Amino acid sequence: MTFVETMVYCVIFTLVLGFVLHLLWGGRKADAGRKRLGIFQDLRISSLRINRKLSHATRILFPPPDGKPYHQIVFISELGELHVIYLNDQEMLYLLNYDAFKRSGEKPILLSKRTLEFTATRSPGTEDYVQFLARIKDDQNFEFALTDGISVRNIIR
Repeated sequence: MTFVETMVYCVIFTLVLGFVLHLLWGGRKADAGRKRLGIFQDLRISSLRINRKLSHATRILFPPPDGKPYHQIVFISELGELHVIYLNDQEMLYLLNYDAFKRSGEKPILLSKRTLEFTATRSPGTEDYVQFLARIKDDQNFEFALTDGISVRNIIR
């Protein structure tokens, strides 16, 4: 084996090794991106669940329409049941059907994990509109935030 052949083999080996390392590094980075996208998608699904429940509500009991931020939403559903959206002390955002809980001990529905903040506001003079903000974090403490607002369709006046 000549010196030139050895150099060619070294160059080819280096190129193949570099390609393999790039694939491994890129795969890890893509996996982290997929996880972050999944967490944000969970937050969006939580927002859709809240919107769906609130859009059919007949009355929003809390927060009051004073423009101040609060950390819960309490409303009456289209079936006349009391529902509460709240953040517990373990950073879990829940939707609780209070009437079903009192009747049969039904557990609250988990909307999102690792929730840093949940804030709801209603502008003064509005009976049928509520805004909310949810902030969550992923395993690497990267924060995601989603702000949404919903007009309640079935408000009884």
